[in-house]
Amino acid sequence: MTSDNAATLPSVVNIDAKKSKSKSQSATPTPTPKGSVILKKATTLMNPAKESTTTNNNTTTTTGSYAHDWSKEATNGGLYLHGRHFVDGFGRVCLPRGANLSGSCKSPVNENTGAAFWSQRREVTFVGRPFPLKDAPEHFARLRRWGLTFVRFLITWEAIEHKGPGQYDQAYLQYLQQILSLLPQYGMVAMVSMHQDVWSRFSGGSGAPAWTLEAVGFDLEKLEVTGAAWLDGVRNKELKERGIWPTGYQKLAAATMSTCFWGGDTFTPKLMVEGEPIQQYLQGRFLKCWQVVANALGGLEA
Repeated sequence: MTSDNAATLPSVVNIDAKKSKSKSQSATPTPTPKGSVILKKATTLMNPAKESTTTNNNTTTTTGSYAHDWSKEATNGGLYLHGRHFVDGFGRVCLPRGANLSGSCKSPVNENTGAAFWSQRREVTFVGRPFPLKDAPEHFARLRRWGLTFVRFLITWEAIEHKGPGQYDQAYLQYLQQILSLLPQYGMVAMVSMHQDVWSRFSGGSGAPAWTLEAVGFDLEKLEVTGAAWLDGVRNKELKERGIWPTGYQKLAAATMSTCFWGGDTFTPKLMVEGEPIQQYLQGRFLKCWQVVANALGGLEA
C-alpha cells in the first residue's frame, strides 16, 4: 500500500495490467482473466491509515498514523485469500505487519508439572491466554500507541478440545469472542492462527490435545523415558539446554503423529480408531474444531 496522501488505482488491477496499458485504446478489449479486479474508472482513495483524535482541556489534537487501516471500510470489504496472498476489496496485495499474541497461548493457565502433567491433562484451561480480559485494554492501547493495527492471535487445538473428542471448551470460546471483539475500538484486526510445534505439549511442543497421541496407541507417560519425546521446558520449567526442542520433530512421537495425520492412509492403512482410518479420524476432528472456532468468531468485526 502507498504511503502518499492519496492513491489512484488503475482501471484494471491484475497481472496483465502492463500488457493492457501497452495496447491501443481503439483495440478490442482483451477478456479479463478469472479472478481479476475490474474498476470501471480510476478511483482516488485516501491513504488507508487512521487518524486518532484526542480531546484534553477543551483542546482537540488530531494525530496521523502510519499504520494501515485494515477495517472493512478502508479495505472495501476486508481482506481475503487469493492464491498465496492477502488481497483487499480493491485488488491490492496486502502485507499486514504487527504483533504476535502470544507465546503464552501455547500452554494452559493452570500448567501442571510432575506426574500431574499427565494425570490432569484433560483438566486444563486456556482462559486468560494471552492475558486476562480485564488487562486487554491496557495491552491493546499500548500496541496501538506503538503504531500497530494488526495482531496474529494464537490459539491451539488443545485449548479448545482438551477434554476429549467433540468436547469443546465453551468458556474459552466465549473468552476469545470477548477479547477479540475489543480490537475494533483500537483500530486493530486479528488473524486467528491455530498454532502447533512438534505436534503437542505431550510430545515436546504445543498444539494438539493429549488424546490424539493416545488414539494412535502411545502411552503418554512412557514417551519421555524412552526418548520418544523431549519434554524439558514443557513438563517442567527447568530448561537444561536451549534450542533443542526442534529436534522433537524427528523423534518417534511427533514423527508418528505427523505421518498418521498427513499420510495415514498410505503408511498406516490398518490403524483404525472408532471405525475410521487414523488419517480421517485426526483430520476430521481437527477440521471440526476449526469449524467450531469459525462459528464462534466468524461474525466479529475484527
